[in-house]
Amino acid sequence: MRETDISKFTARPDRDIDAEKPVKRILKIIGRVLFTLLMVGVFTGIIVGTSMIIYIGRIAAEPTGINLKAKSMNQTSFIYVKNDAGKFKKYKSLYSTENRVWVNFKDIPQYMKDAQIAIEDKRFYDHHGVDWTRTAGAVLNLSSGEASYGGSTMTQQLIKNISDDNDVSLNRKLREIIKAIKLENEYTKDEILEAYLNVVNYGSNCQGVQAAANLYFGKDIGKCSLAQCAAIAGITQNPSRYNPLIYPEYNKERRELVLSEMYDQGKISEAEYKEAMKESKDMTFVGFKKSNKATKTQKIQNWYIDQLQNDLQSDLATYYNISQKAASDMLFTEGLKIYCAMDQDAQSFIEKAAQSLDTSYDYGLQCAMTMIGMDGSVIATVGSSQEKTTNLSWDRATDSVLQPGSSIKPVVVYPYAIEKGELYYSSIVKDEPLEKYKVVDGEYVAGPNNWYSGYKGNMLLPDAIEWSANATAVQVIDKIAPANAYNQVVTLQGFTHLTEEDKNNAGGLSIGGLNGGVTVREMAATFTYMGNGGKYYKPYTYYYVTDAEDNIIIDNRNQIPKESYSPETAYIMNRLLHYNITYCAHTNAYLGRVDGWDIIGKTGTTDEDKDSWFCGLSPYASLAVWTGFDTPHTISINGQMNAASLFSKVMGHYLEGKKHKEYAVPATIITANYDPSNGSIYNIGEASDGQYIGYYTEENLPSEGGGDYVDYYYGQEYSDDDDDSGSESGQEYAADEEGGGEEETPADDGGGEEETPADDGGGDNGGDEGGGDEGGDNEGGDEGGGDENQPVDTDAPPVIEEENGGE
Repeated sequence: MRETDISKFTARPDRDIDAEKPVKRILKIIGRVLFTLLMVGVFTGIIVGTSMIIYIGRIAAEPTGINLKAKSMNQTSFIYVKNDAGKFKKYKSLYSTENRVWVNFKDIPQYMKDAQIAIEDKRFYDHHGVDWTRTAGAVLNLSSGEASYGGSTMTQQLIKNISDDNDVSLNRKLREIIKAIKLENEYTKDEILEAYLNVVNYGSNCQGVQAAANLYFGKDIGKCSLAQCAAIAGITQNPSRYNPLIYPEYNKERRELVLSEMYDQGKISEAEYKEAMKESKDMTFVGFKKSNKATKTQKIQNWYIDQLQNDLQSDLATYYNISQKAASDMLFTEGLKIYCAMDQDAQSFIEKAAQSLDTSYDYGLQCAMTMIGMDGSVIATVGSSQEKTTNLSWDRATDSVLQPGSSIKPVVVYPYAIEKGELYYSSIVKDEPLEKYKVVDGEYVAGPNNWYSGYKGNMLLPDAIEWSANATAVQVIDKIAPANAYNQVVTLQGFTHLTEEDKNNAGGLSIGGLNGGVTVREMAATFTYMGNGGKYYKPYTYYYVTDAEDNIIIDNRNQIPKESYSPETAYIMNRLLHYNITYCAHTNAYLGRVDGWDIIGKTGTTDEDKDSWFCGLSPYASLAVWTGFDTPHTISINGQMNAASLFSKVMGHYLEGKKHKEYAVPATIITANYDPSNGSIYNIGEASDGQYIGYYTEENLPSEGGGDYVDYYYGQEYSDDDDDSGSESGQEYAADEEGGGEEETPADDGGGEEETPADDGGGDNGGDEGGGDEGGDNEGGDEGGGDENQPVDTDAPPVIEEENGGE
């Protein structure tokens, strides 16, 4: 039998102790998690708190946009324009016709003051702009999803009425709170109450208690009884519901609530309360009366002043973070002084020129023009070909979003390619269809068509622009990517009406068939880059504006421009458009010339000739001209000559008497003669005058010989070794083309650009043979829509929205 020595027995660790180890582990893990969450919360709180402090500080730094003194004076604003001596002279006054009569605080009866405070803000004289108890409740209401949250003090209500900010959000509430605190630091309680009683809406377009007393009771506010003051005070909470002329029963309920609050708050005695309630029972109202006064005839202002009002109203709304309506009220009531950039003589002439538009073959043809200085100042503008009959009417220069046609080619496709080293002045470009141009019925088709018959194979860039070839522009944008071109014009050249669909719209950004569109003013502004060294200035109609005390509010004089292109690219494009005007043989561009001046420019037509453009510039200013119909339809061949002719007339008048000057040439520009058969250069730096002089940079010089040759007739390519290199001049080949030669006269077969009259009447398709299967595509579609069959895969090629059979 085996014996056990108990003295050698070693006890096993207690099982409970072993069980404690995993518990401790779990507790440690939980502890670490809680600590981590706590630290994340702390750091998140610090970040959020810091962001909130920065945000509140930014809001606090914003101007309130509220000048109660100016409001009380209801001051007329004035527009000043430079005279012939260059000094500003008063030109026009701007004043309000709103139903508002300001009444001084001392002339407002105590009943009116007490009634308003009792029903709207009983702690008005105790808080400092914000009633935090009511505000907390309002925030809770808003957080729970209630749109109507109340809680505003009379100071906050005044701010809301002046700024006309109806946004229902915590952000708006925060701005309102900060402004209220600032306002209470700037003005006394009595001044704020006076402003409130003169500014707030009391229904029926009555701004202030005096206008309300006049309308509802036919008397001044100073003569209104307690009950009448209560009736007026009760309206502000809901001016529509409590309007006594529309809902007298609701107003009765509300005014008696006002009287009850006044009595409960000790503002009136029991006897006053009973007497007022008795009067309230049978209260009557006067309402509107027929006036025997003759209505003042509205003085019609010119198109420029319309644009200035719209520009300044928008700028004030942005600067003060207020609504357009509030900005308009500020413009007409606060004694602003506006220093206008208008050239009076140019403005008078441009309006007369527009009204002289030849509509012999195009009844109802409209036009719009905008002239802009190289610094972005709008010199003159017109929005219709008809005499102006109303103020702030539809302005086709700024309100109409249009298709630009080929006038967009010098804006982005060619200059962007030059900027990125893809092209130089005498580059060879392909005039041939892009194989995967667009999708039709689920399949790719080649395109686009040109306005002239067929394609010319290789062309030099100056000739591609002069011919206004569509295929070359699409070939180039295919190289640089439409998205890059889109970002260029949106971020650096002021285009604000393009859509997301235009981002991959190769046809729209190269030949003008946009999903969105452009305005005449945008085109005039972007063309200035070719005359000011590649800069883009946002166009402006006023130099600066001051308040009634001459403090500058907004100043456009020192605007920092965007560098849209390098000075070298800008000058090279300038010379390419000089070539287009000087050696024009195939479009109406020659009609834009002004004797004695170096004019550059580009024509543009759209689908079925529904729009006709000429955009160009002189060394002093740019000018964009559009002609077309409000309901788009084809412009006659004679009508298509109007745009360039108007340019010449208006720009020629503007340049009369001005000192002659040339475009500035960057020091880095290299001149050379080039071979028109292949674009190669010679006489580098010592170019002789003539048609074939090119402009280059050290980084972007072509070779001095060899390479492919152009052949405008057969579209063939020739190598160095070929004896038959074609004509010495691409222009000679062009002269042999069936679609028209170098003559500035129409081609007999109608093959010239749509803008050029043809003996046979031309037709919509730019000639007998058209330029493709259906007679030629157009560069700018009047519909501007995307292709229904556009592929959705991200690797799909750019989709062309519309085509063009015009230039």
